Amino acid sequence: MSNKRQHQQLDGGRAVRRLWPALKKHLYVVLDDWDKGFSIHKIDADTLQDTCTTDLQAGFPDHAVLRLPAPVHGLHMGFAALGSNILIATNAHCLQTPALVYDTETAGISVGPRLPLSLLGNGTITIAAGGTLYALTRHHINEQHHFRAISWAPVENDDDEPWDPRPAMRWSWKSVPSPPTFDMEDHEITSYTLHPDGHTIFISAHERRYPYLPSGTFSFDTKQSEWRCHGEWTLPFQGQGYFDNELDAWVGLRKDGYICSCQVASRSNISTVEPEWKMVKEKLFLKVPERQLKSARATLAYMGNSNFCLVEFLLREGVEFKYAFGDRDGCVLQMSMFGLKYDRKGELQIMRHRTNSFVVSKHLLTVSPVVFWM
Repeated sequence: MSNKRQHQQLDGGRAVRRLWPALKKHLYVVLDDWDKGFSIHKIDADTLQDTCTTDLQAGFPDHAVLRLPAPVHGLHMGFAALGSNILIATNAHCLQTPALVYDTETAGISVGPRLPLSLLGNGTITIAAGGTLYALTRHHINEQHHFRAISWAPVENDDDEPWDPRPAMRWSWKSVPSPPTFDMEDHEITSYTLHPDGHTIFISAHERRYPYLPSGTFSFDTKQSEWRCHGEWTLPFQGQGYFDNELDAWVGLRKDGYICSCQVASRSNISTVEPEWKMVKEKLFLKVPERQLKSARATLAYMGNSNFCLVEFLLREGVEFKYAFGDRDGCVLQMSMFGLKYDRKGELQIMRHRTNSFVVSKHLLTVSPVVFWM
């Protein structure tokens, strides 16, 4: 049953188990590659060929599975993953606009609740834990809470038919009662990850105005709704890190273009020791400074079993920066898939490395590529 998953269905008050083939996972890449908005591309990782970085492919092999027109020209959108769903914030300038939810298993779109006011700006951090998506952002002047959670949960409804065994479900936001123990106005989140227990979120932050002041790492237990401080140190990667069971470590991207693994920190607030970390010797991104888009960061996705996918935008060779944007195929999306392992000396090594480069159009300077494995 390793390649099967169990599906439970109620039949006349009796639970019946049925076996369905496990759905194959794909890479979902979100790009600002057309003038009216964003596209979501579905890619079968097995079909990608091992090519040299100089071998350019004209766009993706298949058409986008979903295109999302922006309600305002040039408007940024937000994308986050929860289970098999991609949550989409379409309009940060209109409080009444609901979020959209794209189910990758059914290729269907549903309408979710409107975003809380505090989550409409840039810089929102989202991470999934225990079937819930947690969003942390800077405090908004008109709201008391700036830590929120969204989940697919039953609706309390007295009008439900007693004979219907299926509870009414909906997407809903709720405020997390425990605010962060650090001031979100004065601190910037540099990295975050989920503990292998599945319910403790680790966050590193530093001072916005005085980055030379002591930094700190904090954790939030989503079950106990409790914050802890772990000392004046930060996780060695930027953005989101991922736990890999084979390495027994968190894995993430460093600002200098390297991949690193980090020992999992203790959840105890008694221990304030910075965890050990290791870095690969081979640089995987930011390798061509003259072609980098400094305002668009590389993004990492974890594919399981020590396998990862890294995506980044580059200027197309020979194209000047001022002519690269718009419907001009002026950029290159570089996708690198690789595995990680420790060698006999305990050093972190890259294995099964392959790279594909796709010519794409890009319309928004500060939008980074987004990649999900689901």
